[in-house]
Amino acid sequence: MDQQTLTEQTGIRYAAAGRRGKRVHYSPGNDDTLCGRAIEQYLDASEAVALLDKGHELCTPCHRAAEKRAEAQRLAAESPLAAAAVAFAETVEQVDAERAEAEQDVEQRYVVHELGDEYGVMDTYTVEWVIEQTEQSDAEATAARLNREHAEARAAGPIVHRFHSTGEAYNATQCRDHIRDGDVLVIEREQVVGFLVDAWPGAITTAHGELHTFTTDPRTLGNGKYAASVDLAEQLARELGAPLAAEQRVVEGVVVEHAGVTEGSTPSNSTHPDVVAARAALAQLKPAALTDHHDVTEPTEAEVEVRGFMLDPRGGGRVAAYWLEGGRIVRHDEPVNGTCLEILAMRFERAGWTVEPMLRSSQCVFAHRPAEAAAPAPQTTAAAVEPAPAAIEPAAPECLHRIAVRPDVSGDPITTCARKQPNQEAGVFSDEGCVEAFDCAVQAANRAAEMNVEEDAPAGDPLYLWDLLCVEHRDDEQQVDTCEKCNAVPAEDRCPECSGKGCHWCYWTGEKQPEQTEASVGEQGVDEPAAEVAGTWRAGWIKAEQAPAGDALFDLGDDVEQGQLFA
Repeated sequence: MDQQTLTEQTGIRYAAAGRRGKRVHYSPGNDDTLCGRAIEQYLDASEAVALLDKGHELCTPCHRAAEKRAEAQRLAAESPLAAAAVAFAETVEQVDAERAEAEQDVEQRYVVHELGDEYGVMDTYTVEWVIEQTEQSDAEATAARLNREHAEARAAGPIVHRFHSTGEAYNATQCRDHIRDGDVLVIEREQVVGFLVDAWPGAITTAHGELHTFTTDPRTLGNGKYAASVDLAEQLARELGAPLAAEQRVVEGVVVEHAGVTEGSTPSNSTHPDVVAARAALAQLKPAALTDHHDVTEPTEAEVEVRGFMLDPRGGGRVAAYWLEGGRIVRHDEPVNGTCLEILAMRFERAGWTVEPMLRSSQCVFAHRPAEAAAPAPQTTAAAVEPAPAAIEPAAPECLHRIAVRPDVSGDPITTCARKQPNQEAGVFSDEGCVEAFDCAVQAANRAAEMNVEEDAPAGDPLYLWDLLCVEHRDDEQQVDTCEKCNAVPAEDRCPECSGKGCHWCYWTGEKQPEQTEASVGEQGVDEPAAEVAGTWRAGWIKAEQAPAGDALFDLGDDVEQGQLFA
């Protein structure tokens, strides 16, 4: 008789946790792994073996839990008394679980897991070890105490959740079940405090970041349902010194509304001096009415009516000007709407701005603000000149979002922040994929450095890195330069005639081609500077040649008549 595998003995299944997980897990089929993580997908045996062959590891806690299951089933099969004991234990465990669920309506947050020869307590909401014990009894007692304290805090009123950024807070309220209606949100570094109204996180402070703002007195919502949340939020805001929203707009029938709509840029960029100057240069053109949450690649039903120019500051007097049609940004090579980018470039040039050359695949116009005329220096006497201080510490460099870079950050997030697309995010990456995403590259870089310090990661081998997310495959947590889907077709197999993803059906490959850099291929196979080169692709780039100057269609020689070609 063939020996059964561990999965066949215990009735468990292979599973993957996280979109870019590097480990193969076991699951009993309840959408969770044996180690307590939520699964991304189930795997059959061949898929699991393929991942292991690629270097993925088998989750150690899952494997040990599966071995215990197999051992219990083996003992139960050998002895009727053991089988009865196992069944009794399972019944007692089920009864205890049902009793605990009936006694309190608070989900158990902390669980006990085996950690090698020791036991530890894990926070199931963040999938992190919160405390490690050496004995199972100690770990169980600690988990019971933490769950009891959590239940008491939940029963006492709203729970406070603290975040690194408003973007992180917004995303967490949409996907983390332990953040419930009425809970208070605190983002200290942005001076933002608010609370959750159903699925809408709203700020009660003047600063709101990525959160919404209230259009009526929040104490009146739900017939006073959120009064305790407002009181606690205001108390925390005063402790932080964060100013409360002095003016609240009232819109009939609307509970929470975005902070506002501005023309020509998002509200967060509307007062930027480069945007103000660029808006003046494009005064005769139609500006797009935008909110901070407008998706320029996949607009919502309400956003498809938006059209006009959108300005995005890139720092140092440089702006990116986009044209929106149907709520989405257009490309330079689009037959009709692409000319709108040329019109933007022309208006900038007439206003004295310097415009960078555009490619066919360009999605925006990069323009540089003209230098201001230098004002004459005021006349001063020698006595009026104050001596310069002996030493002035230079200020830390900041990005266009006015965020300074930590000294232990690697790379150049300031330049990356200036060059990224407006619909592109920067992420913090570990070996499990993207763990946090930000609109600002400096924020992502600072957060990665902060997390490496928290984990005591060595400087030469960090656990967390930062990079931009691929715009096309953001939901798959792909990095922009190493996107597995964008690089599915090797560069040498891509069609040079293509200037957009899936926009061109290539004769040679018989399929739609991904995007590549617009460059002509030289005689020696070396990429030359981008240029408009006419030609075609037939296993190689064939440049168009000048037609013969004479009347003859083909040069067949002096003794051959042209008509004989078609005889």
